[in-house]
Amino acid sequence: MLKSFYLHLASLALVFTLLLSQPAPAMTLTEAVSFAMKHNRDILSGQEEIHERRGLVLESRADAFPQFNLAMSTFRMRDPGFLNSTFGQELLKGGGAGLDDMPIPIEAIMPKPQSFYEMTMNVSQPLFTWGKVSNAYKLANLGIKDSNLNLERTRQNVAYEVTSAYYDVLLGEETIAMYEKAIETQKRYLKQIRDFFEVGDGTRLDILRAESQLATTEPDLFQAKHALAQAKKNLNFLLGRGLDQPISTSPVEMVVEFSAPSLDSVVSVAVTNRPDLRQLKVQVDMYDKSINIFKADFRPRADLVGYYGFSTINTDDLLDRNFESWRVALEISIPVFDGFRNRGVVMQYKSLKNRKEIEREKLAEQIRLQARQAIDACDSAAKVYRGRHLSLASSEEEERVTSDQFEQGLVTLYELLDSNRRMLVVRNQAIQARYNLSSEIANLKRVMGIPVEEWY
Repeated sequence: MLKSFYLHLASLALVFTLLLSQPAPAMTLTEAVSFAMKHNRDILSGQEEIHERRGLVLESRADAFPQFNLAMSTFRMRDPGFLNSTFGQELLKGGGAGLDDMPIPIEAIMPKPQSFYEMTMNVSQPLFTWGKVSNAYKLANLGIKDSNLNLERTRQNVAYEVTSAYYDVLLGEETIAMYEKAIETQKRYLKQIRDFFEVGDGTRLDILRAESQLATTEPDLFQAKHALAQAKKNLNFLLGRGLDQPISTSPVEMVVEFSAPSLDSVVSVAVTNRPDLRQLKVQVDMYDKSINIFKADFRPRADLVGYYGFSTINTDDLLDRNFESWRVALEISIPVFDGFRNRGVVMQYKSLKNRKEIEREKLAEQIRLQARQAIDACDSAAKVYRGRHLSLASSEEEERVTSDQFEQGLVTLYELLDSNRRMLVVRNQAIQARYNLSSEIANLKRVMGIPVEEWY
């Protein structure tokens, strides 16, 4: 029975080992961006900012409703007020007419400590605040709109960063495959040269040259593997995952042809969609509401206030109508002079509003520059890719022909290794050019302010 238990335990361990050793399921680029929209820490922080602004809306709206407070207190006091009066002073000093005939002894009018119990309900209701409450409510709602636009801008930036990081992982994987294939080819060349050397058709120098080229390519493979590991960590970070969590990517249909859109069309879409430009407009409106709020602080306002409760020296009388106490009042306050404090605050916020308007005008003009730069970058990347692609096809054919000629003894080893080295360089450039084009197109979408859901 014990043996059966250990066999069962070993089987479970084997199953867990197989499960853990399986590669992570591949994540497409669309799935990666969608995952980041839900787990990226910058996006989560932006969502919390929206919750905070919603709380401010509730807070500002509360000023328009009645405020109720129930208060209960007990205190003990001794009040010598009567003794401090003129009549009380005469009694203490034995002066005054007819004091000897008083029916009440002096000890009866001496103040004594007494405990009091009070229970009151306080009520206050703003009646007229010169627009302060309504503007504060509008300001809080504009704050939600500002946070939503800030979140949308963060989402677009994260989508671009995730896309670039995803391309970096694909680039690393393709680069590794390229170097592994190159090393395999160079090892085959080295074996051929050693075989030629053994039959007297090669030299020791030929072997050294082949070994040198192989030794040069192997460190490139190590660097490519290191770059891939770092790219995966960066992608995991942007996705909101653990840095060392396994991640696997899927091939992406790369853009190989790019038709540059007109500058005016890109600018038109960007001006309409860019969340940062719309956010500045909202911030201008927020400062405008803030100015109205501060102006209202130096304007007349009216409040209805009151209280109802009981005050007694005996706890049994707290709900006795004979001991009830109440007060209702209409309070009107009119600021007269504050040393120009309010005027100074209003001046500050007017200046902040003007600065935001200037910043908005600057960004609107800057968008045109960014659009021009993004279009030129995409067009340049497309031209570079086309050139690299043609060069790669030529270099691959050159290496193939040179390899055939070498086996026929028509070219030297130096020419064979040189063609292989040139082909490796051109292939690396072509791979980078292809991913660079796709990355620049993603940046163009960000410049245009296209919603993340329409990127893929």
